[in-house]
Amino acid sequence: MLGLTLLVMESPLGMDIPTRVAAVILVTAATLWVTEAVPLFVTSFVVLLLSLVWLRPVLEATGKSVTAGEFLSPFFSDIILLFLGGFVLSSALHKFALDDRIARAIISRTGRSVPRLLVGVMVVTAVLSMWLSNTATAATMLALCLPIVRSLPPGDAYRKAIVLSIPFAANLGGLGTPVGSPPNAIAMQFMRQAGLAPTFWMWMLVGVPGVVVMLAVAWALLMLLFRGQQSEITLPEAGPPRRLTLRSWIVVLGALITVAGWMTTEWHGHSAGTVALIPLVLFFGLKLLNVEDLRALSWDVLLVMGGGACLGTAIDVSGMGDWIVQNIPLRDSSVFVVMILFGVLAMVMSSVMSNTAAANLLMPIAMGLSVSLVTPVMIGVAFACSLAMPLPISTPPNAMAFGSGELTTDDMLKPGLIITLTGTVLAFTTGYWWWSIVGLF
Repeated sequence: MLGLTLLVMESPLGMDIPTRVAAVILVTAATLWVTEAVPLFVTSFVVLLLSLVWLRPVLEATGKSVTAGEFLSPFFSDIILLFLGGFVLSSALHKFALDDRIARAIISRTGRSVPRLLVGVMVVTAVLSMWLSNTATAATMLALCLPIVRSLPPGDAYRKAIVLSIPFAANLGGLGTPVGSPPNAIAMQFMRQAGLAPTFWMWMLVGVPGVVVMLAVAWALLMLLFRGQQSEITLPEAGPPRRLTLRSWIVVLGALITVAGWMTTEWHGHSAGTVALIPLVLFFGLKLLNVEDLRALSWDVLLVMGGGACLGTAIDVSGMGDWIVQNIPLRDSSVFVVMILFGVLAMVMSSVMSNTAAANLLMPIAMGLSVSLVTPVMIGVAFACSLAMPLPISTPPNAMAFGSGELTTDDMLKPGLIITLTGTVLAFTTGYWWWSIVGLF
């Protein structure tokens, strides 16, 4: 209704027709993403359709030439390719049980103490989530840990602590790299379009210390809130380990080369998306992965990310970005104030809706602000989106852990809310100071 009102009425704030059309597209996308009346990826197609058949002709009627490719290109941009490579890596490691092997190798060294086991589970989950899909990582770790959980007596609070540690660590681990979560990739895409994207190493330098600190906070919180009676546990027998085949070693080598390529982009000069072609060509070319594996990739996530970038293009070419800059009361505010306000908004929105959708809505607006340094604002929004985890619907790992049957909503709400608030506060205080120290801005 608001969108239609913006279209049919003369704007008191000086919105011309292209800006009003872009506003309608923004309101429509926001409504569909927040309510999830249709699947999130369908909303991306709605944005693309409206941009091509409505906004583009309106722009051309005003004398501005816009090609269809400007709206189509975000769906296969460098960042989309980067995330696609991450999905392929995750699929290959899972298919050859390498993720399970890594997890078991580390967890088996934590001993029988539940607190130490919890440390091992969280560290493994977070590290894997930096490089692989946090949803796939959570699924792997839950499959590994649920037998351990169910070996504890019914009603023992440690059962809840172990199950909760997996989604919390998966969400936190995603902060560490640009491929760790969709909000990170969305932020990188917008910053790259503006020529402001940090290097892969810089993102890790910014994010990994926060991951370490927040993992320690989450572990201490779980130990405080869910202290059980049985502190010793026996890991279930995994059976004799399968011998690594030549195909498995090729996957390991391909993964190492890809990660090394991502971390050295400033040396060899190729973008992270270009490096992501290595696992695509290698694994599918050697038939380590097949068509069924290709179909099983998380294409819906890629489409949602593309839709958000397409929305950003619509806001930019329509002039709505300039209109926001001229009318938003934050235009003369400091970087820190803008980051705080957008971060709080991102945290609230991501708690009750998809953090990918929340990032898609906020990133284009943040990019349009006339602040002197937009990079920390974008990274702050990405971190706030990933840190929001109080409810089962907040993130896919949360939903998977809740689906185990070991948790109630209240079990997740209290520690999730504390982690969300603590992480956001630390990111915008100590984190902001650290970002300036390492040279992010």
